[in-house]
Amino acid sequence: MTGARYRLAGYAMVAVAATGWGLWSLFFRPAEAISVVHPALQALIVFGAQGLVTLPAGLRGIGKARPKAAWVAVAYLGVGDALNAALFFAAMQQSSLAVAVLSHYLAPVFVALAAPRVLGETPRSGTLWALGAALVGLVLLMQPWDAQGQRMWLGAALGAGSAVFYAVNVLVTKGVQRHFLPSELLFFHVPTALLCLLLLLPRASYAIAPAAFAWVFAGALLLGALAGILFLAGLARVDATRASVLTLLEPVSAVGIGVLVWGERLDWVSALGAVIVLSALGRVLLGVRPAPVASAGGAAT
Repeated sequence: MTGARYRLAGYAMVAVAATGWGLWSLFFRPAEAISVVHPALQALIVFGAQGLVTLPAGLRGIGKARPKAAWVAVAYLGVGDALNAALFFAAMQQSSLAVAVLSHYLAPVFVALAAPRVLGETPRSGTLWALGAALVGLVLLMQPWDAQGQRMWLGAALGAGSAVFYAVNVLVTKGVQRHFLPSELLFFHVPTALLCLLLLLPRASYAIAPAAFAWVFAGALLLGALAGILFLAGLARVDATRASVLTLLEPVSAVGIGVLVWGERLDWVSALGAVIVLSALGRVLLGVRPAPVASAGGAAT
């Protein structure tokens, strides 16, 4: 496979995964209509499903020799991913979707700023311009100025906190994934994620109606496990900055579902924002260079 096709396949994987993450409302809203579900419990179910789906790969990979530092990094990934998910789900419950999503998607900015120093990636002006344009489009799309009240600030703080953990996890994953297949990486980070969430979850919040659990678990299998594997496989093929920019497809997808499924209105300002975001993401893909790249272990082989 040529370098350009190899990278394009990686971008496609990241794009499909991010688009899938925008479908969470198809599962969470029916669940929350049945009973109140604590955000940490939602995250706990998601990581439990990831562990079940990737269990065969994890068992096959237990005996492989890996550097101790790689295992430490994977243990951290579980904690970081748990806090990312719990904070983001809490932000969605504490404020408007617009505020939660916009604050959460500070993550690509953090990745773009840190990747050159942490990963040695060469900054590309075209990618940075696309990131800036995408963020402007995201603001127009989500229109956070419609949110009112003090809980907006709490939601923004929770979302920004999730963005920090999200960005750090992208950087750590890029550094460690040469030692793991995507399914292995997803499996081995689950134990510390579950432990962290168990510590965060109040004892009284464990109760959940069976029908509500079924909805959350179905979403966890499809969007938590399968989309997670796809994202890690794509991330192994492309640089972290461009991959993080492509994750901006998630809010576009979420808004589209809101219009098509939940009857939410999309005015011309939001529509313009969506066009800007999609145009910026297209600019990222068009900037793929045809130079061949080597497959680097794990998901890249």
